[in-house]
Amino acid sequence: MKNIHTISAMLLGTTLIAACGGGSGSGGPGVTSRSGNSDADRVLAVEAGNAAEALEAGATLKASQRASSGWTRTFDAATARLTADSTASVTLNDEGGLDLTIGGQTIRFIASDLTEDGNGFELPDGTAGIWSWDGESIADALDPAAGRYSLVFDYYSDNEDGTGRNGFLVVGTETADADLRALPTATYQGYARIRVAPTTGFNDYAADVSEARGDVTMVANFGAGTVSGAVTNMAGRAPRLEDPTRTWTPFDGGLTMEQAAITGNGFTGAITADAGFAAAVGTIDAGSSYSGTFFGPGGEEVGGGINVTGTGAEDGQGYLGFGHWRAWQQ
Repeated sequence: MKNIHTISAMLLGTTLIAACGGGSGSGGPGVTSRSGNSDADRVLAVEAGNAAEALEAGATLKASQRASSGWTRTFDAATARLTADSTASVTLNDEGGLDLTIGGQTIRFIASDLTEDGNGFELPDGTAGIWSWDGESIADALDPAAGRYSLVFDYYSDNEDGTGRNGFLVVGTETADADLRALPTATYQGYARIRVAPTTGFNDYAADVSEARGDVTMVANFGAGTVSGAVTNMAGRAPRLEDPTRTWTPFDGGLTMEQAAITGNGFTGAITADAGFAAAVGTIDAGSSYSGTFFGPGGEEVGGGINVTGTGAEDGQGYLGFGHWRAWQQ
């Protein structure tokens, strides 16, 4: 895909829009509402404190459909597709590591699986790994003193059936619905990251997967029960084998987080791109979605996942992307 790094950036914007997503059935044409955690799976910040405190106390933190994203690759067919069920959960185990549950299986990472840089865990046979996006290391991310209500993890798992999963999950201690509705209008600022690849001809992760990043600004009108925002300062970078320096390249174009409804303590919505973005990058398919959940006793943090498909402006090739975004109340 010629313009894959640009397309990545486009997808990034989608992720950010996820931050402003809409409510049940109101996210936009063709957008399917993504569900939040059930009462049984929720861990509330007013009861459990921050995310690391909850994990230390033995809680399992689950990333719902709203707070997760991912894709599944079929190695022999060299194809990729968005994962139908991207939910995942993490728990501290008694062997100095984390248990990751995805796709009905639990993968145990222990202290000896810690990566050399300290940012995550990887199994000795290379079939699975998990990394933190918080703090200076995974130990820092899991430190209760850091006070984070949400945590982001990035994982992969190769399966015996010739498929592999990659994904992001945003987990944490959530805001109670009633407490969220009582809040005043608030502005959130943060970031988004996304990974993108062609749907066919997907042979090698390092050769085919590019990335994008950008800034997100979101306004949540809790009284009206809506969110909206924009993605700016976008940049993309080519696959690792194409550009070993991993240089970020800014590009023109912008994305709008269309107004969408808050349902419970989260939302799902659609995204739109301006003409410059469409000309430089490509189209975003109807049905591509963003979603998010509020975290903290007073909605201090918000984050979630993005699942996108589209067609590149230069080569007309189909692509898909998954990503995560986060923002903090200002």
